Amino acid sequence: MKMIRSCYLCGSKSLECVFSTTWALPGLPPKEIGFSVCTDCGSVCQSPTVTFDEMMQFYSSIAVYTNPGRQEKPSEAKIRDLDEQIQFIKRGIGNMPLSALQIGSSDGYTLSRFRDAGVEKVLGVEPGTASIEMADRLYKVPCIHGSAETFETNDTFELILLTHVLEHLYEPQKVLAKCRKIQNGIPDGYIYIEVPLMTKPSSLCPGFFSFEHINYYTKENLLKSLKMADYYPISAVEHFNSNLSPVIGILASTKKQNHYDDYQSSVDTNKKILNSYRGKELDYWQSCLDKIAEKLKISSRIFIWGAGIHTSQLVANTNLIKHYKIDGLTDTSPLKWGLKQGIWTCQDPNEIDWMQGDTVLISSYASEKEIYDALQWLRDRNVETLRLHNVNDTRAH
Repeated sequence: MKMIRSCYLCGSKSLECVFSTTWALPGLPPKEIGFSVCTDCGSVCQSPTVTFDEMMQFYSSIAVYTNPGRQEKPSEAKIRDLDEQIQFIKRGIGNMPLSALQIGSSDGYTLSRFRDAGVEKVLGVEPGTASIEMADRLYKVPCIHGSAETFETNDTFELILLTHVLEHLYEPQKVLAKCRKIQNGIPDGYIYIEVPLMTKPSSLCPGFFSFEHINYYTKENLLKSLKMADYYPISAVEHFNSNLSPVIGILASTKKQNHYDDYQSSVDTNKKILNSYRGKELDYWQSCLDKIAEKLKISSRIFIWGAGIHTSQLVANTNLIKHYKIDGLTDTSPLKWGLKQGIWTCQDPNEIDWMQGDTVLISSYASEKEIYDALQWLRDRNVETLRLHNVNDTRAH
């Protein structure tokens, strides 16, 4: 069953789907995934999409935000970005708050860094059980097991962090309202929001419009969303080259003030961004596949490495399935073993009888080089390991 959403910002049911395709999703049956523009306010969201329960199934049992070559350590990009975030927030406020709540706390590293910077009380909210276990084991960061929409707490926090969270939420305005309510009892509360920035198509990376991101923010509608929740933006920063995709960070206060003009997103402009991006996206994925076509043709067997969204995009955006026989899907994450994705069941790579003449095709964009480096053991067995994107992933988390 596909879900047709209302606009996440203004609530309008008047959405125009610009493009959609069928995705083979891990752990779920094939689904129509589309991207639509609100004809009232211009905001862009994923619709049609999957239901909230299906998305929560994905996050709780499938989504894994650790990488094979890192031994559970943060990437250089993550360390760098947190250095900046901490200084940005400290400068914007004038001091470091004594308490912080992070919604979408992942493995706990972010909160551990804020604690090291002087925050005395930290609490995370995280739907992924594997991430909660890591947060406790690696950093002794306490977490509530729950989603942004469902978690409850009676505590108040001076600072609330939502870094790369709003783009995942079905009703982000309700979550912002919940955050504002948590901070009602304190004289000066702050919220820091960071999201991917929807901007010119030439600045957007492959896979920018993705399964996990169901809301897409411009600077204008992010400012508007905070003001609608009774927050008042006081600082903003945009980055175009430091991460794989553009990002924007905004620090806002509960204290009434007015530093930014009100903007209205352009419906026509955002339609053009989606249409232009779609053509660029299809050309990109197919051209990447074409570059390795000769090696695929001479392979005895072909395995895709990575049960996840990049594999969904690879299948949806190329002629891979039409032109090649794919013998299997594999991944290092035990959470994914046995899960169906399309016609394949994900396997433990150690259970595959690898032979000379086999080829592994890495589907990941953000972690491609890291995965490639970790697969030296396969190359030692004369198994070809192919990079699809050849991207510099030192900018990836």
